[in-house]
Amino acid sequence: MNATVMDEAQDQALGIFADALLKLALHIQEEAIAAEDLDQKVRLASAVHRLGRGLRQTVALQAKLARDARAEAAKPPAAPTPPPAREPSTPPDAKTIAVRRRRDWLTRGVERCVWNEYEAGDEAGEFTGESLLEDFHERLADIMADPDAFLALDPDTLVVQLCQELGLTPPKFHPPAPPVPPVPPANSGLNGHDSS
Repeated sequence: MNATVMDEAQDQALGIFADALLKLALHIQEEAIAAEDLDQKVRLASAVHRLGRGLRQTVALQAKLARDARAEAAKPPAAPTPPPAREPSTPPDAKTIAVRRRRDWLTRGVERCVWNEYEAGDEAGEFTGESLLEDFHERLADIMADPDAFLALDPDTLVVQLCQELGLTPPKFHPPAPPVPPVPPANSGLNGHDSS
């Protein structure tokens, strides 16, 4: 059996499974709404939540497999890899350091939220988590396109916003964001005159 047939069969199976999960979740949701007993409502709502998570994981896995297939099909033939670029010998400026620290802080916060919701030992959970992190990194790159605007954003608000955009529960507590050091003006100290 060739890879294309296997991919189509896998995609169809995931679609059937996602459809079944959705129908079951909607049926149980109706039962929960109609239930008179509060304990029964809570149990049914919990079941709907678990089914919803399974549905999200299935859909995310299906999307990841489709993305991987498209990326594989679009790959040009392998070319020889050039040697890695050498790092500049001058140290990065204060703004660059601040952007990197803010980026790393946001990444750690969102990664914690992803892995709080999706278990790393579960294959579907790992696929969903990795897919969400890919989406997060794309979104973060867009936000970081303007470093000044990125540093001007409130980091606490931003981590909550990014989690909500990804459908994650934002963190209740997280360590404070690294402070943004003052960035000297571009022409300071370059006029050749001593200020003393």
